Amino acid sequence: MSEATTKNAGGASFFAKKLTSRQKMTSRPLRLLVGAVVVAAIVIGVFRSSSSTATALTEVPAEAEVLPVTTIIAQREDSYARSRTYTGVLREARRSQLSFQRSGELLELLVDEGDAVAAGQTLGRLDARHIRARRAQIEAQVAEAKAVLEELVAGPRKETIAAKRAELRAQQSQRQVLTSQLARRERLLQATAVSREEYETYQFDLQAAAAREDVIQRQLDEMLAGTRVEKIEAQRARLAQLDAQLTDIAHDLQDTQLVAPFSGRVAQRFVDEGNVISAGTPVVEVIDDTNVEAWIGLPPRAAGSVKVGDQYDLTIDGQPITAVVQSLAPDVQQSSRTRNVILCLQSDGQHVLPGQVVRLAVTEEVSEPGYWVPTTALTRGTRGLWSLYVVEDDVIARRDVELLDTVGTDSFVRGTVQPGDAIVASGTHRVVLGQRVTTQVATLAQRTN
Repeated sequence: MSEATTKNAGGASFFAKKLTSRQKMTSRPLRLLVGAVVVAAIVIGVFRSSSSTATALTEVPAEAEVLPVTTIIAQREDSYARSRTYTGVLREARRSQLSFQRSGELLELLVDEGDAVAAGQTLGRLDARHIRARRAQIEAQVAEAKAVLEELVAGPRKETIAAKRAELRAQQSQRQVLTSQLARRERLLQATAVSREEYETYQFDLQAAAAREDVIQRQLDEMLAGTRVEKIEAQRARLAQLDAQLTDIAHDLQDTQLVAPFSGRVAQRFVDEGNVISAGTPVVEVIDDTNVEAWIGLPPRAAGSVKVGDQYDLTIDGQPITAVVQSLAPDVQQSSRTRNVILCLQSDGQHVLPGQVVRLAVTEEVSEPGYWVPTTALTRGTRGLWSLYVVEDDVIARRDVELLDTVGTDSFVRGTVQPGDAIVASGTHRVVLGQRVTTQVATLAQRTN
């Protein structure tokens, strides 16, 4: 072929010509098909290789060496003791926000946050000037009422009685004079020496003198008889009323002082000196840190095994401390569905603070039959179950079990295990189903419920 025939009109080689778009679309599926065939061949080869390896691992040659294992004998238990640790907090036995029972200006606040206080200690004072002035006024009235009462009880003085008797004698003398004058005027009237008007004037004067004499005589009799009992009792009632007012003022003065109701510490201070506060406004908050209680929430079933007076060992910041059950809450908390157990700490000088975390271990009897096995004997099974390897006729077999609880290095299980089964205690990764082994029996540590 000539050079002219091997080149196209543009001078390019025929084999070096680029493919068209249709030619590219035709060749792409062909390459994809070839790649898929190659990948499928590789996957099939890997699967056959894995299957051959798994078969080689699970099948135990008859001439394999016999493996020694340690076993324990399964012993059925009708129940077991389950220990649980519950967390709570330390609380103060008492916490009070103290306030004055009356309003006034706060003159003194004698404590600050963190200060220790004793029962009966004065913590603050209000302005009491007006109360003291009112007390002085009532005291003066009491003194006056007492003097009047003493006068009423003692009765009139002898001099007063003597004066009244003298007044009575004078009045009697005047009456006698008027009687004589009236008798003379009566004779003169009969002799028409005086007018009837003058006679009647003397007659009326005599009647008035007799009335005055009678009044003075009654006054003298009253003095001689003494003061009436009713008047004395009325004065005594008045004096008792004043005494009651003095007592009320004394209470008001006491209310101007803020006193600690119990020994403890000041947790918070709400106001400062100079504030005019109303009755009931919180001034300080005091907590009783001398009697700290442990409040621990337990499930109702676990709390049912706790008795008032039982002694327990608690843990606070890793340190053990003895406590006695003081009471149990009568209800179940809706938020946590637990029942509070309140314990009184027997600190023995150990310093604890409200708010610290405390832990309590409670042992609960669970009525579930099963078997105690070493946790190292368990292997993962299917569908959430666990498995145990047992030895039957010197050959490894499997038992599916359910894990109920784990305590320390042992686990409590139930399932297809039968009493007397020889359970492989450890090294389960070294054996497979159907493998021949020799056994060495061990003893599981005895557990006490």
